Amino acid sequence: MQEKTAQADKKAAAEKKAAAEKKALADKKALAEKKAAADKKALADKKAAAEKKALAEKKALAEKKAAADKKALAEKKALAEKKALADKKALAEKKAQSEKKAKAEKKAKAEKKAEAEKKAQAEKKAEADKKAAAEKKALAEKKAQAEKKAASVTKSSAEKKANSQKPIDAQQKRDSKTELLTVSVSLNTGKIVAIASIGILASAILVSAMVFIAG
Repeated sequence: MQEKTAQADKKAAAEKKAAAEKKALADKKALAEKKAAADKKALADKKAAAEKKALAEKKALAEKKAAADKKALAEKKALAEKKALADKKALAEKKAQSEKKAKAEKKAKAEKKAEAEKKAQAEKKAEADKKAAAEKKALAEKKAQAEKKAASVTKSSAEKKANSQKPIDAQQKRDSKTELLTVSVSLNTGKIVAIASIGILASAILVSAMVFIAG
């Protein structure tokens, strides 16, 4: 009986040990699974953090590239606007220079024309003065000859007065007066021609001056 009890105790102790070992094994397995799950979660968190970091870096890089592109585009636009402004300014200066040159050429041409007209008028006036002087000289010579002839006729008439008849003497006087009148008319005509020439020349100068001022 005692032996049977000992065996029963031994069996119970063996079963208890086996149960304890089984529990310990189960606890070890559960701990290992818990650790594996923790490690898996840590790895997943690490991977997620790495992916998040990579995404953030990628986003930052994209934003940096976009900012750089935007800056480059703005600089390119500013450079284009600056170039367009410079081209516009250069074109305006070129146009102004061209207009200034054209104006100077026009002025020089007008001055040259006015000078040529002035010279032509001066030559015309000189020619008219020369002609008037020649006509005046011719008239003076003609008058002197007429006076000389009249004096000669008068002298001859005085010498022959005693032998001459009154009608003849009267006719000679009329002839002398006619010659003097002819010389006087000729002189007056020369004066009128000279005055008319001067008037025409003055009118031409006035017209040219008005045309030059209007131009």
